[in-house]
Amino acid sequence: MEVGNPIVKLSSQRRTSYKLGGLILRIVALETSLRQGSLATLVATGGIVEVVGQTELPPEGRSAQTLLPALDELIKASSWRPHQIELVAVTSGPGSFTGLRIGVTAAKSLAFAVGAKLVAVHTLAALTAGVTEAPGRIWAILDAQRQELFVSCTERKSKVPSSLCPDTKIMAVEEWLTLLSPGDTVTGPPLAQLAMRLPAGVIAAAFELWQPQAVLVGRLGVATYETGGIVDPLQLVPNYFRKSAAEEKRKL
Repeated sequence: MEVGNPIVKLSSQRRTSYKLGGLILRIVALETSLRQGSLATLVATGGIVEVVGQTELPPEGRSAQTLLPALDELIKASSWRPHQIELVAVTSGPGSFTGLRIGVTAAKSLAFAVGAKLVAVHTLAALTAGVTEAPGRIWAILDAQRQELFVSCTERKSKVPSSLCPDTKIMAVEEWLTLLSPGDTVTGPPLAQLAMRLPAGVIAAAFELWQPQAVLVGRLGVATYETGGIVDPLQLVPNYFRKSAAEEKRKL
């Protein structure tokens, strides 16, 4: 079955300020940590990060089949040539084993082919970055299977992400729920099942913020680049934060 082409949205209205001095960067961002991925192109210039274009991968298709055609279409729609790309940002984990492998492999290949710099972005940091206003702590969660969650907790004091590499824990759902306090904000895909179980006074982020987005990956990628977090395309590997069930069984 053929998968339809994704719709590419072009925009120059959404901006984020970072201390980039006079740097001018064309950025491609890839987010494939979950079932449906997304891609984005951004430009950083004069301390401002602008979104050029963005697209979601078709939910009915496999990322391995749709990612490269969608990426090619997005770059062309952004009126870029591949050699003009200067920075590639990709989520490196946690998340789906297969999705992370596909995204990281594509990002490494693109960066190596065009001579761009490469940065890895923590998936939970990308989720946290979507919550720009919160009265207290921000919890980002992802499904870790086996009734467990990948969890990070971040204090938000400004709109600039306070942690590019948040402390990540794996814990049982019931244990995590006991840690929540009034004024906390929670974001992440597991809220689809857990939103009604949040304690009183705990805030569920807006539904549209529950999924990590390539636009936020790109913005965090710029911040990571600024702090010197460039990685060698030949060295980057996904960080799954846990062994697969098959790997754990082999040890028994």
